[in-house]
Order: sequence, then C-alpha cells, then structure tokens
Amino acid sequence: MTNPLPLITIAKFADLLARLQRETPGVLNATLASADGLTVASTLRVSQEADRVAAMSSSLAGLASALTRETGHGSPRRLILESDQGLIVALQVPLPGGDLVLAVIASTEAVLGQLLWACRHAVAQLGEAAAAPA
Repeated sequence: MTNPLPLITIAKFADLLARLQRETPGVLNATLASADGLTVASTLRVSQEADRVAAMSSSLAGLASALTRETGHGSPRRLILESDQGLIVALQVPLPGGDLVLAVIASTEAVLGQLLWACRHAVAQLGEAAAAPA
C-alpha cells in the first residue's frame, strides 16, 4: 500500500473477515495482506501465524501475476489451492491506494462454489469499506 490505511478502516476489515469466517461453512480463517506481505487484518489469533499466511499469500499472488503476464493471460482473478485438508483461496482486493490480497483457508467441508461466492462478496465489501469516509 502506498498510503497507510486509517485504523477505523482496518477495524472494518477485521469485522468483515470475522463475518466471512462466521457465515461461510468450512472457513477456518481469513487474512488480508498488503502486496508486500504485511498483515492488514486476520481472524488468526496468533500474529506470527497471520504474518506467515500474509507473506506467503502475497508471494503466491505475485507469482500468479507474473505467470499470467508472461503467458499473455492478463491478470489473475483468484488462486485456488486444493489439499487433502481443504482449500486455500487467494483473491486480489483492488483498492485505490494499492491492492491487497485476501487469503481464505477452508476445511474439506467447504463447498468451492459457495466459498468463491462468499470470497467475491467479501472483496466487494472490503472495497466499499476502504472507500467509505473514515
């Protein structure tokens, strides 16, 4: 981010992430990271865990951008990682002051379509929260 976010905006972001976790079946946690890998907000209770997720998700988003650019596929909309333990979805959150990355970690009980819909909805809400007057 080129411009620091007001604390009230970060608090709104934290509330939106908590709602995403609470209202979306299978969501274990959600972290919002800056493009350079710093934690902006997270539902993870241990800050070191949030910092690791933020750093890795922004790195993956950067790699995805490089890959799509180099292959002529434009900008990535989202990354979906599937594992034996569940899903990890990372989405770009476009903001005027610089993009953020939303990383959502879900259990095997998550339904991918519902998860993607909830994540897209959260991205829209995060954008609205950032645009609202502080």
